[in-house]
Amino acid sequence: MNRFIQRPHLVLAFAFAGLTALLFALYTNHVWEDFYITYRSSKNLATGNGLVFNAGDRLHTFTSPLGVLLPALASLLTFNSSDTGALWIFRAMCLGALGTSVALLVALARRLAYPAMASLFLVALVATDAKVLDYTVNGMETAFMLLFLAYALWAHHAPGARQWVHLGGAWAGLMWTRPDSFIYIGLVAGAAWLFNDAARTGHSRRQLIGLYLRAGLLTCLIYAPWLAWATWYYGTPVPHTIVAKGAQSGGLGALARLGDGVWQVPWLIWQGKAAAAEGVFAPSYYMFPSWPAWMVPFGRTLATICVLLWLVPRVRAEVRVASFAFFGGVAYLSFVPYFPFPWYFPSVFLLAALALAGAAAQLWDRGQRWLRCVVAGLAVVVLAGGVALTTGTARQVKAQQLHVEDGLRRRIGEWLKAHSQPGDSVFMEPLGYIGFFSGLKTHDWPGMSSRELTSAKLLVGTNWADLITYLQPTWLVLRPQGEGDLPHLSPQLHESSYELVQEFSQMPAIQQLDIPGRKLLEFDGRFRVYRLRQPTRHDTGGLEIASPFAPSVRHIANEEVRLVHAPGIMIMPVPAGAKTFTGQFGFPPEAYDGLDGTDGATFRIHWSDGRRRVELGSWHLAPASNPADRGLHAYQLDLPPAKEGAAVRLSFSTDPTGTASRDWTCWARPVFNP
Repeated sequence: MNRFIQRPHLVLAFAFAGLTALLFALYTNHVWEDFYITYRSSKNLATGNGLVFNAGDRLHTFTSPLGVLLPALASLLTFNSSDTGALWIFRAMCLGALGTSVALLVALARRLAYPAMASLFLVALVATDAKVLDYTVNGMETAFMLLFLAYALWAHHAPGARQWVHLGGAWAGLMWTRPDSFIYIGLVAGAAWLFNDAARTGHSRRQLIGLYLRAGLLTCLIYAPWLAWATWYYGTPVPHTIVAKGAQSGGLGALARLGDGVWQVPWLIWQGKAAAAEGVFAPSYYMFPSWPAWMVPFGRTLATICVLLWLVPRVRAEVRVASFAFFGGVAYLSFVPYFPFPWYFPSVFLLAALALAGAAAQLWDRGQRWLRCVVAGLAVVVLAGGVALTTGTARQVKAQQLHVEDGLRRRIGEWLKAHSQPGDSVFMEPLGYIGFFSGLKTHDWPGMSSRELTSAKLLVGTNWADLITYLQPTWLVLRPQGEGDLPHLSPQLHESSYELVQEFSQMPAIQQLDIPGRKLLEFDGRFRVYRLRQPTRHDTGGLEIASPFAPSVRHIANEEVRLVHAPGIMIMPVPAGAKTFTGQFGFPPEAYDGLDGTDGATFRIHWSDGRRRVELGSWHLAPASNPADRGLHAYQLDLPPAKEGAAVRLSFSTDPTGTASRDWTCWARPVFNP
């Protein structure tokens, strides 16, 4: 600490970064939606209910160990008496982490003999970035990710007897912050090995491998206790958030996208197909209009420079390391997650900032006056553009906090808490505020807090109407804009099962705002709350049946069938040892007799073993217009192989063709054969 204080440039860097983030927090008071997802588990831990989202349900509903444990500590420091106080304590921790990360970057720049201009540019670029500031103070773990990434970069350029300790500690800190950090660890370490400058690092490539092995062992030693505890407590070290989001990413399909796209990144940036690259230099959710017209080419230009610098042979080694890691990072964020979540971007932004500052330092050191003027001018342009976007972001998120977060989502959560009963559940997409302030059992999309929803996706698919019908939540919170409202999702659920009980809107106030990115607020500016009035589950005889209409049993041509009105789903277990199965399906005569008969339906059979969902058969019948579609239709299908002991189930679903009028579809109970 004394050595730190004796270096005033480090103190100034620390103070400048911390102060800019504090001013951002005081002006916006922005609290990110995801903070309350994590904080619900944090508070449960602090109050003795365990590290869980729902008391008694050991589900791993957070991603970052530090991101959940430090807010729990903050709550304990308030004696669990003030959530606002806990938030500000956690913010103070994050401010310190950001300040230290910037100080480490300055220390690295000094070690690499950067001119003062490049060091100042690096500090200003990181400490005034919109996403760095916002995700430092809004409750995310971002500042700690930046801290340990900066520490790792510093450690890679700090040769000495304890280098492996610093490197292992930095890597362990990254893993404690976010489990996908091994990607950044591998990218930086791999690039440092590939572009190794032995004169600077003091290591040959062979010696670097030994260094990495020792550092890796230390990382495992520090991180292993969390993995062991999480495996014991939750049954798996893999966060359920990754399971829920990973299903949306398409599993191995995401790796195929990465393999196809990674080498095309520079071209895809200019086609708008590498969103993480241009998004690194843009505000969060920059795709919502309207931002300045220069923003996208500004971001694309900087991103293109940063992804290509590692290919330039005479560029300094640390610049090529940062550039290569940036290239790999934005490829991962563009092609693997199903959406380019902006809170992942500050990590790759830090790599880009180091690459740009290092390139500026190298050009500056060439000594030509005209070149220094060009470098200084470009640095001013980059900083001015970034500050302009940060200023606009501050105005946007301040309005978002006032009108959306506090004005809508928190109010909805508090309203649900006041009007719900014990045992009630709620289905919605925005989980954080509504889940925390309602205290209800939640079925969120894509299922980060709900093992039931992730299981249901493997049985009934990802259609919201089918999920709602199957899960039968007490409450629905939906956006009425576009196709997200209940009448669009399912007219049958709207007419028969759920009633509109409350609408919450801030649209008049939002539409009066003169801020950039206002469309984001409009997207979240109105919600409708629905309450269950008629059941959608009609389970009987070992069958799970989900439909807005009650099923019944009929006999058609001496065959007993179960009528499940479309849209409807019937689910049953598969007996052990079954290899094939046969059955029948169709419409009863009264569904197509007369002038207003059914306009048809699609029949589907899916198989699931709890890990994957496979369609075994699909048929469309329109018996009113096609006599050949009348009566019962037989099928014989093979069952896919399943892992021994897996809970294998079949789902029989029917979907209306147009309207659901008289869509009394039916299924005979299948016969299984060994």
